[in-house]
Amino acid sequence: MVTGLDLLFLEVNNLEDSLSFYHDRLGFEIESHNPVAEPPIASVRAGSLRITLVQQLETMLKRGRGVHFVLGVSDVDHFHERLRTSAVQVSEPMDEGWGGRFVSLQDPDGYRLFFVTWDSQNRTR
Repeated sequence: MVTGLDLLFLEVNNLEDSLSFYHDRLGFEIESHNPVAEPPIASVRAGSLRITLVQQLETMLKRGRGVHFVLGVSDVDHFHERLRTSAVQVSEPMDEGWGGRFVSLQDPDGYRLFFVTWDSQNRTR
């Protein structure tokens, strides 16, 4: 069962400009900022909304398609099985270092959706 929208992952042209916009203009709290990472990355939060900003130069000409929806599910393995039995093309469940186990798929327009069960210590809610 989908539990909600947990995180927006937004590809940006310039991390510093975007971080300034979300923090200085919109009042988001900066949770993390790593300009020397490859790719440069930062996370901002407003209430329960968290946005991860990632500088991705190779996709600069396709803005709007660089948004990844990360939706929480109570049990990603069970959710994966349900999708497979419904003939949905979905990736195999994977554990990642950012604190969750996830599957991904694309909607009819090619937007990437990630469904994640967060590790208890990395739960965003």
